[in-house]
Amino acid sequence: NISHFALFQQRQQRGGASILSIFTGNANALSLSSIAPLALFCIINCEIVMKPRSAMPKDELERDEEDPTEVFRPEEPDAEECKVKCLRHFSHLIDDFDMGDRISDPSQKVRIAYIGQKAAAEAAITVMEEEADVRDGLEEEIRQLEARLEGKIKKENDALEDYRRATNEVMCLEMAEPSRWNATFLKLKWYVMKKDKLPPVPAACTTEDDRKLSIWVEEMKSLVYSKSERIVNYPHRIEALESIGIEWIESSEESWNKMYARLAAYKRKHKTVRLPPFMQCRRSKDKDLIALRQWVDSQEVDVKSGAIAKRRDRLKKLQDLGLPFELTWEQNWDHYIEELLRFRSKYGHLDLAWSANSDLEIFMDGLLKRLKRRTGEYKLTKEEMDDLCSKGLMNDLKKLTSRPVGRPSVADNQSSHGMKLIPLERVKEVNVWVAMLDQLRAYQADHGTLKLPPPRRLGGRGTGEYDRLHDWVEAQRRSYKAKTLDESRVNELRKLGLEFDLWESMFAKLKKYKREAGTARLPKKYTSNDSELVDLCLFVTNQIKLYRKDQLDPDKKKKLRKLGVRLMKNHMGKATWEERFDEMMDFYHLNKTCLPKRDGPLRQWVIELVDLLHNGYVSQRRQQLIDESNIAPFLQRDVIFNGATPCTKKRKATPGNGLPSDVKKPKEEEICVV
Repeated sequence: NISHFALFQQRQQRGGASILSIFTGNANALSLSSIAPLALFCIINCEIVMKPRSAMPKDELERDEEDPTEVFRPEEPDAEECKVKCLRHFSHLIDDFDMGDRISDPSQKVRIAYIGQKAAAEAAITVMEEEADVRDGLEEEIRQLEARLEGKIKKENDALEDYRRATNEVMCLEMAEPSRWNATFLKLKWYVMKKDKLPPVPAACTTEDDRKLSIWVEEMKSLVYSKSERIVNYPHRIEALESIGIEWIESSEESWNKMYARLAAYKRKHKTVRLPPFMQCRRSKDKDLIALRQWVDSQEVDVKSGAIAKRRDRLKKLQDLGLPFELTWEQNWDHYIEELLRFRSKYGHLDLAWSANSDLEIFMDGLLKRLKRRTGEYKLTKEEMDDLCSKGLMNDLKKLTSRPVGRPSVADNQSSHGMKLIPLERVKEVNVWVAMLDQLRAYQADHGTLKLPPPRRLGGRGTGEYDRLHDWVEAQRRSYKAKTLDESRVNELRKLGLEFDLWESMFAKLKKYKREAGTARLPKKYTSNDSELVDLCLFVTNQIKLYRKDQLDPDKKKKLRKLGVRLMKNHMGKATWEERFDEMMDFYHLNKTCLPKRDGPLRQWVIELVDLLHNGYVSQRRQQLIDESNIAPFLQRDVIFNGATPCTKKRKATPGNGLPSDVKKPKEEEICVV
């Protein structure tokens, strides 16, 4: 019935048609049971159906055009979608080069497709054969190169073995060669074999020969400690001295334990660890008591400066012995914050009811009290608040301040099935870490470096936009140094190129700079286009400041002094004329030129010296030193700046005048052209 009415409505729209014509035209298809309801429907709607379009109002015509009724209009399938589905359906069947015609009498379109398929298959086969030929050739070439490399490695190992054998023979012959050192060592060896011990200190020796041997042993120890060339260039002599039982330097750990044992013995004897004042100890003329008093004073200085915070085990021993040593809140901050990070990494929360560390609980109580205080003396500083935020501890601490402290229940950390859940605090901490890592990546992409500007609280002149990122990076370095940073995070930061040990990195740069510029004595400020040189000047200045505050590690002191850095304020970048001359001579012996290529204090000094020599303004004493060193021909202007051959006609190549007889005249290509 609906279909017949739709047909009627369509005819009515095309020009109007009577109900009888519809009924008559479809009499064969309509039955009496279907005509009656349709006729009734049309009579009821006669006013609308029979009304012609010309008589309909304008608004009704517009409404009719806007919402036309469409009946039984099937959606046509998308040809592109069918094509994609077809390709996806047959693609898994294409696994070989099947170039046969599947249809015996194909149409023109299929025939063209067959031709294209065969051409593509032939091209693919050709490319695969070429690739196989190239691969076979490369594999054969690689085998030949590996064989050559193995041969070279074998020759290298044989040559090194021959060199070691020859060097060992030379060292053995040198030890048997008659010389003063060998004679003294032989006397010392006989002394040890006879008395089964080394000679005592010079003051305790009973004979003059023993005293001389003792002085000689102390001299050898001093040479080894200072890395003097007189002993460092003879490693077989060091080995020989060690073979008879000489220990070069007493380790700091052994020295500290020895003095601690003395203090414990003093307490057992006198029932107290309070030593007499230093002047009273000096009047007693007891060397052991004076040394013990000086050691206790040095420990007190380490406590006040915070240097002993890195050795909590020593501090604990001194406190157990009865010394009233306590670190301040600021000195304890870094240590206990790292302990809190370790605890949260293990348990997933900061409820210290799980902890057996009473000192950590005391610190946590003080931290929560300071966190609750908004004003007053005992409150957290801005730097401490930023440190807590950068390490993701602030939210955990705020939750602890809003509920009573107690041991977390099992239901908080485990599900009903016994599976361990990841704590929410851990999830938040990971999200904060990932967000800061993304900020570091964005900074590297924008600036091309991971060197962040110093925060404003440390004297930085920036806007403070990257202060939090700077603190976060420093926190990662501290966690890495304390071995609390996860390995996955270490790998992510290393992929970006972040350096964890900045001191070692800057020291390596300073070492490289000395090889290129000839000096490590850098001033506080130096105007240069070399940005690395400016950073090195700042680095050396900071090391001198730490040394003056007694906050520089002993190992770092040794490395800097061995490199030639003077750690005294009076020597900050300053050097006498003779010291610069020695640096120039050392640079010349290594590089066969007096003028360093890289900008720096030594280069400027050499340029000034060349001008003074050219104008004749050098004093007689300095001119004599230059002549005795046979370096004057290499300080001429044409040699320094134009790379010309040094003129040595004025002086003959005889010992004591000009170049030594055993030194060859340097070739022109050996002279550095500046």
